[in-house]
Amino acid sequence: MVRSKPAAAGKRFVTKRMSISTIALAFALLTGAHDAAEAANECGAPVAGAVTCAGNNYPSPGISYSVTSSLTLTLNNPALVAVKATTGQGAVFVSGSSTNDIVINALMFQSIQTSGTLSNGVGAVNSGTGGSTIIRMDTGTVIASGSSPLPGALLSSITNATNSGNALITLNGGQASNTGGGQGVSAQNAGTGNATVTMNGGLVSSTTGTAMRAIITNAASSGAAGVAISGGTMMTASGTGVLSQSERGSAGITMTAGTVTVQGGANSVLNAVVNNAAGTGTASIAMSGGTVTNNGSGDGLFANNKGTGTYNIGLTGGTVTGGSGTGAAIHAAAASGGTIAIGPGAVVNAGASGIALSQTGGAAAITTAGTVTGNVNLSAASNMLDITGGAINGNINGGGNTALSFDLGTSNSFTYGSPYSIGGVNSVAMNSGSAEIDGSFATNTLAVNGGRLILNGAGTASSGASVSGGTFVVGDAAHASATLTGPLDVLAGGRLQGYGMIVGDIGNAGIIAPGNSIGTLTISGNYAGNGGTLEIETVLGNDASATDRLVVTGNTSGSTNLKVINVGGGGAQTVEGIKVVDVGGASNGTFSLLGNYVFQGDQAVVGGAYAYRLYKGGVSTPGDGDWYLRSHLINDPTVGTSPLYAPGVPLYEAYAGVLQSFNQLGTLQQRTGGRSWMGGVSVDANDEGARARGIWGRIEASHNHLEPGTSTTGTDYGANVWKLQTGVDGALAEGAAGTLIGGVSVQYGTVSADVSSLFGRGDIDTTGYGLGGTLTWYGNCGLYVDAQGQLTWYDSDLRSDTLNRTLANGNSGFGYAFSIEAGQKIGLGPQWSLTPQAQLSYSSVRFDDFTDPYSAAVSLGDGDALVGRLGLSADYDDQWKDGAGRTSRSGVYGIANLYYDFLDGSDVDVSGTRLVSENRALWGGLGLGGSYSWSDERYSINGEAFARTSLQDFGDSYSIGGKLTFNVKW
Repeated sequence: MVRSKPAAAGKRFVTKRMSISTIALAFALLTGAHDAAEAANECGAPVAGAVTCAGNNYPSPGISYSVTSSLTLTLNNPALVAVKATTGQGAVFVSGSSTNDIVINALMFQSIQTSGTLSNGVGAVNSGTGGSTIIRMDTGTVIASGSSPLPGALLSSITNATNSGNALITLNGGQASNTGGGQGVSAQNAGTGNATVTMNGGLVSSTTGTAMRAIITNAASSGAAGVAISGGTMMTASGTGVLSQSERGSAGITMTAGTVTVQGGANSVLNAVVNNAAGTGTASIAMSGGTVTNNGSGDGLFANNKGTGTYNIGLTGGTVTGGSGTGAAIHAAAASGGTIAIGPGAVVNAGASGIALSQTGGAAAITTAGTVTGNVNLSAASNMLDITGGAINGNINGGGNTALSFDLGTSNSFTYGSPYSIGGVNSVAMNSGSAEIDGSFATNTLAVNGGRLILNGAGTASSGASVSGGTFVVGDAAHASATLTGPLDVLAGGRLQGYGMIVGDIGNAGIIAPGNSIGTLTISGNYAGNGGTLEIETVLGNDASATDRLVVTGNTSGSTNLKVINVGGGGAQTVEGIKVVDVGGASNGTFSLLGNYVFQGDQAVVGGAYAYRLYKGGVSTPGDGDWYLRSHLINDPTVGTSPLYAPGVPLYEAYAGVLQSFNQLGTLQQRTGGRSWMGGVSVDANDEGARARGIWGRIEASHNHLEPGTSTTGTDYGANVWKLQTGVDGALAEGAAGTLIGGVSVQYGTVSADVSSLFGRGDIDTTGYGLGGTLTWYGNCGLYVDAQGQLTWYDSDLRSDTLNRTLANGNSGFGYAFSIEAGQKIGLGPQWSLTPQAQLSYSSVRFDDFTDPYSAAVSLGDGDALVGRLGLSADYDDQWKDGAGRTSRSGVYGIANLYYDFLDGSDVDVSGTRLVSENRALWGGLGLGGSYSWSDERYSINGEAFARTSLQDFGDSYSIGGKLTFNVKW
């Protein structure tokens, strides 16, 4: 008899010879022949094909039945003991030669022991032409200690080649052990049916024999062999753990729980074999749980198909550990190949051999998402190894033609450690997920089609690599020495980045992004731009700014777009510029900046307070062929390095001035139209009009065009202001010397500003609302003193027309202002008068700090103004009574003013760059106004139109506007 793994699996044959007498005895046992003296019907004669053994003690030769029809033998006494000490048969044995089933139900017993040669513990043998042999064991202990490799502690056997029945064993508990060299549990079928063993619990053991097997022994049979393990423990000293062996049909093992261990020797733990060269069935092992361990030199799992069929190994859980020598945790062999699937819940460990997976023969389709520790050794066939997750901690030896792929889905990742290498693969494909190779690999082709592949070791793609989708990283920040050797094409839709080196020529129709934040990517070869993009991250600042850089040691050609991503840079003035492309050879390639806007025909990118354009050649080394980002207004070293400011900077510079145009305070005459003293030098203290309280509303509008005398960015702006005010005022005190009038008011309005500069254009739209108060003394001698104060809250939007985007939305601000004014009315006759006057106004505005979309941090430094005014008004007043005796009055006036701002304008900080805007200090202005009141001054209306201009650069800066007030007294 020959039993071993086939030579094709790399295992040696093991042959055991027997004497002629031993063979004869074995034949007699397996065919059911036995001495009539043993057919004692120890438990009584069967009744209706059934017998129950309920006694306590059945000494040698034990319990034996020989039948020609069906029989169900039941052991049903927990104290039952059966012993077989002589040669042949078993301690509990039923043989038959009919077409009916033979069943042994070992439900309850204490122990069954046999020590005779070729003697099994519990056996059911059918030599007839039909019927199955069925054994069920729930409890108790069966020990077979006789010498022979054939019998088992449990034996279910069909010996007739024409019998279509099945040999079946179910073990639910108890212990079945063979200590003499035979099998532990054996279901064997020499007919045409199946052989099946099911283990749900209990203990099975053997020494040199197989612990559990289901075997087809008829070479012409297409019957299936199967073992199902859902619990319990199996072990063998040096035999096979579990054997499922067919001839032409399928052989399979399933395991969901339990433990199977081989302690020594060269045999496998789980072994599924299609044994016949003409076999068409599948050798399969399916494991979802449990533990398989080989402490010898054999395999953990071995699926071996010697026929034309395939193998199928599937692990969704459990742990498998291989042995030493050439023993693998998983071993598969078939000329037609097969499939191996290792799920995410499975653990595959190489033993002392270091081999986790060994595959020989035809092409295999292997998928792994579990944890695999040890080497993966594949045949020279066109295998497919698909990694969908988990880990492989060992070398991958592809045999020369394996296609390796990574399909990790949307969330899985895979890391291949630095001690390990991938070799013998024809192709590597990255399709989805994230994979990191810290070791080395060598392949014919590399294709990154999706996901993210990180190479932190040394890789070779001898026939070339391509990136058509996803991201290929050559060296992360901690592995700048990573290299890929071979030509590389970055195709449309692909992205290359990293800190390492590509040793070979490269073409770019996709995106190349050096580093992964700030870093350098080196091409030791030539670079061809095929319409792709070079993506550069940089901290936009001066020449020493941290930046990504592409280094090309060879030549450049073709065209490439260059995209700049500012990483928090506030901008600065450059000299040579920020080098982003370093070319060692002929610099014939063209790099075109993808900017945020176009400045003077060139693309420009914004960084903080500055803008940058792309130039070939350094300022001092114009022929070096490198590419630089420079914040120069003029690219001419002979005229200095004037800055190129960002398009948003003029808006930030003008912002405080725009708020000031809303924050200004008017004059007393603009508020009242002189109505409080019309009709002479003063109003009589007894005049009803002077003493009455009034409610009023005012609307005003103005257009301001400002060309500051000092402006960092040369900014002009026009501001259109609209205000609506309403308030109440009335006499607070009256006396012989005069009258004190007080008032409170609220206001709402907007200012819309158009800002223009060489560097960019934009708009500032502000809404303001607030409250104010006034206190005015009217002396009876024509003297007046007026004080007013105002608080205003602002909400502003800043938008760049040049960049076509909003720079700040809903920025909050605050302003306050107060003034003191005094004047003396001088009568020139009944209706004419002159009023010289002086006013001093202080105005302060603030806005919240903000950071714009281009990382420019904007904050206001100074936003105050202190303006003095000297004015002279000429007034004409008239009054009359209507037919009802009610007084009406009217007045017109003209006024001339001089203004002077004693402070230095405003300044704003943009990412460390100070920007100043200061309007001309000296202005002049003219105003023309009038008032009309009726019904004894119960109703009145007054207004003024005004125009002002700077007296330095006359007419460049000006303001025109008007105010109209309606008042009702009671």
